[in-house]
Amino acid sequence: MLFVSVSAGVASAAQADQENIEVGEIPPMVGTDDAGARATIHLGSMSTDGDGDTASVAGVGSVTAPAGQNTFTATYSNVNDVDNDGQGAIYRLTVYDALGAAHTTQKRVDWATSGTISVSFNSQGSGDAQYELWCETHNWFDTTTAIGGPYIGDLDYV
Repeated sequence: MLFVSVSAGVASAAQADQENIEVGEIPPMVGTDDAGARATIHLGSMSTDGDGDTASVAGVGSVTAPAGQNTFTATYSNVNDVDNDGQGAIYRLTVYDALGAAHTTQKRVDWATSGTISVSFNSQGSGDAQYELWCETHNWFDTTTAIGGPYIGDLDYV
């Protein structure tokens, strides 16, 4: 028995993309880039000084992000810290989704270094939220010597 089906109509670009996916490939989300993220948003910086026993944070202020999957970043810098000398630093980035759930990433270092930390998640809709930057320096016995923050900024998902 032979069955033939013919349909006519206009297909959207998203449908055309979905139809051209290779086996084993993950299809892109509609309205996003190929990785699925809508935006990468920088929220601020954190810095520590092991010898100076200082820690500070600087947020970017109020932020607007598209509803959906996003990546949030913050830079960190730890200076005047010799490898394995007992001094160290911790950097923490927390971003809340529209439902109030916290999404946190943390980086712990024991040497002079700098970099970026990030957290990615789906905002769970639109609405008001917050983000928080926090850091500290500590000594060999994990006794805190300086704290930066928390810096709490306003975040709106639209």
